[in-house]
Amino acid sequence: MSTTTGRFDLTRWDEDTYHDEHGVRLVAVSVAKAFEGGISGTSTARLLQALAKEGAAAYVGIEHVSAAVDGRSGTFVLQHCAVASDTGRQLTVEVVPNSGSGQLAGISGELTITVSPEGEHTYSFTYELG
Repeated sequence: MSTTTGRFDLTRWDEDTYHDEHGVRLVAVSVAKAFEGGISGTSTARLLQALAKEGAAAYVGIEHVSAAVDGRSGTFVLQHCAVASDTGRQLTVEVVPNSGSGQLAGISGELTITVSPEGEHTYSFTYELG
């Protein structure tokens, strides 16, 4: 397994609320990112979010990444799954099996995302090329 790190910017965030009732809002989001560091490239994603009372939330998503990972170019898909409440947060972002192409064919792994208090997004990507 290899690990690479860096940062990314959200270059697009378009959301559409499709349900808002009883203190729960359901939102579909279209996102684009620009990656720097060990991952160098761009991605697009579709997210479904549930925003509930008292700051509780959850989301699932599929993200298509077109980038170089430590100098190897190709594409792959990430699956996101997250939940948050006042007792904590849990986020899993994993490579979808057999989704890699080009020099990233056979890639597997997990991406960890950290957001600073100032809103900067950084990542650590632990991966393996099969």
